[in-house]
Amino acid sequence: MSRRILVVEDDHEFAGLLALWLERAGMSPQIASTGSQAMRMVYDDRPDLVTLDVGLPHLDGWQLCARIREFSSVPILMVSARGGETDRIHGLQLGADDYITKPFSFREFVARVEAALRRAAMPPARGGHEIVRHRDLLVDIGAHRVLVGQHEVHLTPTEFRVLVTLARQQGSLVSHGQLLHDAWGPDYRDELPLLRTAMRGLRGKLAEASDGRDYIGTEYGLGYRLASAEMGAAG
Repeated sequence: MSRRILVVEDDHEFAGLLALWLERAGMSPQIASTGSQAMRMVYDDRPDLVTLDVGLPHLDGWQLCARIREFSSVPILMVSARGGETDRIHGLQLGADDYITKPFSFREFVARVEAALRRAAMPPARGGHEIVRHRDLLVDIGAHRVLVGQHEVHLTPTEFRVLVTLARQQGSLVSHGQLLHDAWGPDYRDELPLLRTAMRGLRGKLAEASDGRDYIGTEYGLGYRLASAEMGAAG
């Protein structure tokens, strides 16, 4: 069964080209030209992935990404002519899984879509119903749930994959490269801004659920680890 991709783009000609390349790759694209139309299609049709243009009229891509994340963990690939680091970080903080800047090759676009679909389909690396506990943090990998005490923490798919990698090696240093490999894939080992953005979001959500505690320690220039209560966590 081909994967269903929702292309959210107000430039009809460009949207048609994106859809054509997705079809050539064996996928089934649909097109939405406004944010409100895209919201209805995400809710009603449950696509496997959304490509989301930032520069939509009225309800823009930033707002739409945040609203989708209120009810769905569907992978989101942001598409934008804004290539600055601030814009990329903003999109990732809102819950996007990846960000591609115009102009780009259509082959790269398809490759990023395929990579995001693979990440979303990755089963837990270990069999059974795996649960990892660290202090009052519980990571239920099979059920895709995170609890701090009695409080459930709602993470993006990327934030969850980062936390799972840390939880499975709790107490040990996990390198930047390994976290990028496990959370995004082998083609993303040098994309450190992606990791920093996901880590910022993950830390913020854990802190909000725990009255400000930081569960993740930083080894500058090396990586991260789940921190013991005595360690604290810098940076």
